Order: sequence, then C-alpha cells, then structure tokens
Amino acid sequence: MYLEKVTKSLKENGSYRILFLGDSITSAEWVHPNWREIVEYVLKEELSAKLEDWKLPSWGIRFINSAFDGSTTRDWLNLLDSAVLAEEPDMVIVMGTINDMDTGISAEEHVENLKQILDRLSSEVGDVIYSTDIPADNTPHNDAHTKYIDAVKDIFPIGEVLYINLFEEFRNLDLSRFFTFVSRGNEAVGIEPGETDFVHPNQLGNAYIAKYILDKVFGINFDPERYIEENNSGKMFPSY
Repeated sequence: MYLEKVTKSLKENGSYRILFLGDSITSAEWVHPNWREIVEYVLKEELSAKLEDWKLPSWGIRFINSAFDGSTTRDWLNLLDSAVLAEEPDMVIVMGTINDMDTGISAEEHVENLKQILDRLSSEVGDVIYSTDIPADNTPHNDAHTKYIDAVKDIFPIGEVLYINLFEEFRNLDLSRFFTFVSRGNEAVGIEPGETDFVHPNQLGNAYIAKYILDKVFGINFDPERYIEENNSGKMFPSY
C-alpha cells in the first residue's frame, strides 16, 4: 500500500518526503550504513526499476532525519511542531524510545506521551508508522523493557498508524551478532567504557532493522546478510 502511495505521489507531484523521529537507534549517526540509509538506498533502487526512471525517485524522495540521540518521548512532544510537522512530511516513521525507561520515565507516561504524538501525527500526516526499539543483548535490560512494550500494545489501533513490534521480531535472532561495538561508556544503562555496547546495533543489526521496515512498510524483500557481505566487499551497488 505505501509503495503505491509513494509511486503515485512521485508521478503526480514529483516528490515524497519521509521523516524519521526517534532516539539514537533511529538517528544512527554513529554507524554506516545504518538502517535509514539502507531503506533510502533500497527504496530508490526499487522505484527506479519500477518507474524505469532513476532521476524521479532519486531526486523526488527526500529522507529527513529528525531523530535525536538520547531523546525521550517528552522531547518528542516538545519537538513535534519545529522538527517534524514544520518539515511537511508525507510519511513519518517513529521508533522507540527506550530512553524513557533508562531515564526513569514511567511506562504509564511513556504510553500517554506516545499516544499524544501518534494522535497528532495521525491527524496531520498522511502516512504514519510506529515501531518499538529492538531488544538489547542483555537479559535484565530486556526484562525491564518488556513492561513498556506490553503497555504500548494497548494503545493500538490509533487512526491509520501502522504498528511494528521489532522487539518481538528480533527476540528469536542471535543478538550477539548485532551488538559488537566497544562502548565509550553509557551511564544510563550501566555500560562502562571498554565494555560491549549492548543497546546500539552494528551494521548487520541495522541491516536487519531495515529488513523489517522494508518488508512491513513497503512490501520489499531484503536480505541483510547478502547486502552487508556485498557492501563490505566494496561493491558500489550492493544487491539484496
């Protein structure tokens, strides 16, 4: 459905604006390729083939990173007008934010803040997607996170918002492959400098996030293992 909307907008208006709202898992400015970059690459590749015109999707689809490292749902509420709606997006993809739990915001406030954000987006933006954060490679952290994930489920449906539960999608995957970065320290989650960062996924973890977003939002099949292998080999246009 969303892929057809993007195609129609490109044909009729020559443009489609996709904005990302989230925390550091969404901004992902510390890892490349990150899942946002992969989604952009694949979507433009698919539409170039579909439309038999590389310039229309390449020039017409704009991706806007309005995710903020360390942000909470309180921050998102404060930034909604200036950093989201002011950009006049056609689609907003919201992910997270586990920072609520890590900074002491209750599950009840987390849910209420998300509901306000998604209600507003649903009424003012054409296409809205909400995804949970992915699980960490740390059992106690995930056990605490589950309370927030379960609480959020109850607010759906909200308008036409598409709900994606990446926390559940990732639970049966080998998370140790996705969390390999050495941390500079993260006091909020108890990670000391030099320890493995169990909350921020590496390139492969980001590719798996892209896999689920591409499938559930745009109906595009994506092989993260193949993509990362070809990308790391130096191929300019990795296949997937």
